[in-house]
Amino acid sequence: MSIVAFIFSVLLGTSSLAYGYMQAGLSNPARWVILIGIVWLLAHWRRLYWFSSVALFLAIIAAGFGVWSEFPTVWMLLGALGGLLGWDLSDFSRRLSYAAPTDDIQGMERRHLARLGIVTVLGGSLAILSVVIQVKRLAFEVAVGLILLAALGLTRLVIRLRKY
Repeated sequence: MSIVAFIFSVLLGTSSLAYGYMQAGLSNPARWVILIGIVWLLAHWRRLYWFSSVALFLAIIAAGFGVWSEFPTVWMLLGALGGLLGWDLSDFSRRLSYAAPTDDIQGMERRHLARLGIVTVLGGSLAILSVVIQVKRLAFEVAVGLILLAALGLTRLVIRLRKY
């Protein structure tokens, strides 16, 4: 079950980044992004889990460069999100290989995917919301207060999800 989610997230991340680069008129970097996605899938199949960290780093760099160069932000956000999901699911797959045969592996997968889905929906929604809503002037004190409130809310959410 988690392998399907891993493949989907890697395909989502690399195809989003490649599509964003293609829309900007850069076809060679788009091909490199697709190649990185293919190598990532092959590395996971060969159980070379360390490559997920490299692929996440490259996906974040590619998405950051795309946002900096004013490429379509939605594709860059989806590319970074897909890279982050692929990295997490690869690490989870590595940790799952150490599970005992008597452990409830399907239950662990189901719970991890449910938590990951919640965090993905919330994070992706906030990221898209930050692209859509732009505040021109905001007092520094109000911005600090909003950041502290968001950090407190996320901390409470993580604590609550850990109780599951």
